[in-house]
Amino acid sequence: MPISNKDVIEAFIEDFQSMHESNHQPNVKCDFDGDPAVLAEVANVGGIPTLRFSYRFADDAVSNHADLFYCLIIAGHELAHWANAHTKHLDKDDLDSKAIEMWADFFGSRLVLTAVARCQKVQTIIRNMRTPAFDAERENALLPAYGEALRRVYDRLFAPASASPKYPSAIERVQICGAGVTSFFYRHLGKMHQGMTVLALRRVILEPFADIADLFSGDIDLEESGALAFRNIEIHLGLKKGRPLITPGILPQFNQLVGTHYLGHSENMAHREQLREKVRAWGVEI
Repeated sequence: MPISNKDVIEAFIEDFQSMHESNHQPNVKCDFDGDPAVLAEVANVGGIPTLRFSYRFADDAVSNHADLFYCLIIAGHELAHWANAHTKHLDKDDLDSKAIEMWADFFGSRLVLTAVARCQKVQTIIRNMRTPAFDAERENALLPAYGEALRRVYDRLFAPASASPKYPSAIERVQICGAGVTSFFYRHLGKMHQGMTVLALRRVILEPFADIADLFSGDIDLEESGALAFRNIEIHLGLKKGRPLITPGILPQFNQLVGTHYLGHSENMAHREQLREKVRAWGVEI
């Protein structure tokens, strides 16, 4: 029986709920009858943050793993907004907007891969779509599909949105998603594994975007990039309001993967630079 994006999103939400204690499972509301002009968003419906998807997008068929990841990347971005209570933050300026969108790309990537690697509902869909070619690739078969889907997101969503001052550039968003993928493997494996990290970057970023020159060394405003990182921390520490997490009840085994606890500025910067230097030492310039 063919499945739709709606089926995938509902499975993804169930997996997200399963990452939490039974008495703290988040009640994520979804609306699959949204206006086709807006593919996906988090909207306040009756005062309740709701994941709203275009009815056309919700009804689209999922025929292969690239289709699956295309849906999950989009849904993961919106679920990241929801999990981090972004609707409770009032943007002061465009930098605030960019910082929040940047974090939704990064955190959403980790949400997607956590569901794929550790949860049952999305895994069942993946297994049901297996082919002999997929089985021959074994555990690495999903990375090219993720990369193909990310390129589709870049062409259809990131590139058009980059005209707005409220979003990072399309290339920056690809880099951010790539960072989310490597961050997932670092946390999933318990260490920065050279082979897996380099393979993931190649399959998800370098190969699908090989036609884009200077993907990691283009005209990036380093001053704004630093300001975005600083603002991102400020926003999420504010949303946390001194609590251990923004969204409570995460199970211990998922806390490092998708927990909404956040480091302060100095710890965050030192940790990020340490990981970046390690990847560069392996011959991958980021």
